[in-house]
Amino acid sequence: MNKKTSQTYVVHIITSLAADGAGTMLYRLLAHTNRSQFYPIVISLDNDAHLAAKIRAHGIPVHCLNMANSLTSGWHILKLARLLRELTPDVIQGWMYHGNLAASIANTTLSNRYPVFWNIRQSLYDIELESTTTQWAIRLSAKRSDKPTGILYNAYLAAEQHANFGFKEAKAHIIPNGFDTHLFAPNIYSRENIRQSLGIPADSVAIGMVANYQPMKNHALFIDAANFLAQHQKNVHFILTGRDITPENRDIAALLKRCPSLQNKLHLLGERNDIPAVMNALDIFSLTSTYGEGCSNVIGEAMACGIPCVATDVGDIPRIVGNTGQILRDATASSLAFAWLEWINAGETWRKEQGQRARQRIQKHYNIKDITAQYQELYCAAARASGGNSPHQPGEKNASSNISINRFACGVKNLPRLTISP
Repeated sequence: MNKKTSQTYVVHIITSLAADGAGTMLYRLLAHTNRSQFYPIVISLDNDAHLAAKIRAHGIPVHCLNMANSLTSGWHILKLARLLRELTPDVIQGWMYHGNLAASIANTTLSNRYPVFWNIRQSLYDIELESTTTQWAIRLSAKRSDKPTGILYNAYLAAEQHANFGFKEAKAHIIPNGFDTHLFAPNIYSRENIRQSLGIPADSVAIGMVANYQPMKNHALFIDAANFLAQHQKNVHFILTGRDITPENRDIAALLKRCPSLQNKLHLLGERNDIPAVMNALDIFSLTSTYGEGCSNVIGEAMACGIPCVATDVGDIPRIVGNTGQILRDATASSLAFAWLEWINAGETWRKEQGQRARQRIQKHYNIKDITAQYQELYCAAARASGGNSPHQPGEKNASSNISINRFACGVKNLPRLTISP
């Protein structure tokens, strides 16, 4: 591979490039990477997906290995190791449990030639709630957690929970998700366009959630609360968006059978590519997850659009929302419906004020440019500490295997650290 010696080569190994939380954050990171200084390459353990094309559109190479379901296959690990040997990265960044393990195991076959970071994107309330393959990956990751150069978590609670499970606490770095506040921003045109297309009157309050259909998101809680509120509040509509959020979903159809009050008031939009527009159509955003969340993407996106959030107490959601919204602990359908009613009765002016404060909070603490700078600082320090193992990263071998982060390395000065007030 023909390389430019002035750039730090970072290979990202991710389980899948599906448009979920991890894939979305990787795409944002790549889109805002300093390309004059860093050369990113992506390896997906899965097959080609929608995000692969978007990443390639930025001129970033993407390799899809079709091995997500057979990580333990020696042949596939050798295939990955051979590709890494060809790419000769300065740093390897794993994403999600399987991507992390693949990165470390492949690097082991190469005599641990490259510094490897793991990236853990979820909380860990109860391992029994995870699939069998994910449980296996978590247990093996805990045993091997002394191997990576560092373990990145996108949430403080996730770091604490994984440390309690046996992950090496000394390896932990906290870098939350970042948000593009130009893409996710208040937009009155989008608001009016989406609401008109759905037949939502201008004076109605719209409450919504963006989440793919999976158990941790607890759509039943949202729908039951919506049914409860709709019985007492006439000028309210509900919007649900995400993969498999359609009337054809048998589980959702069964929920709706017991919710007659939602007829013509609940809009099931399925998977959409215009999430900023959908967010702008809302007056209140809610997330009803019961476990699994780390640093929620959709909470940050809603806040960046100036939409106040009412959400369950999962992961770092309370830290993200601060005092710009409301967090429900041990939420029930009635308590969620009552919280919505309070926000409706508080009036449009109050909701807009809270929404403005929510957007300012995202701009201050979760701006994608600042978050990208934190990743780049770690990568640069790791590449320097590795002593130039890669032919395109000159430098002398550091006698210490530990990385001491230089705040002025890579030209990053006065990098803001995450100290978030309520």
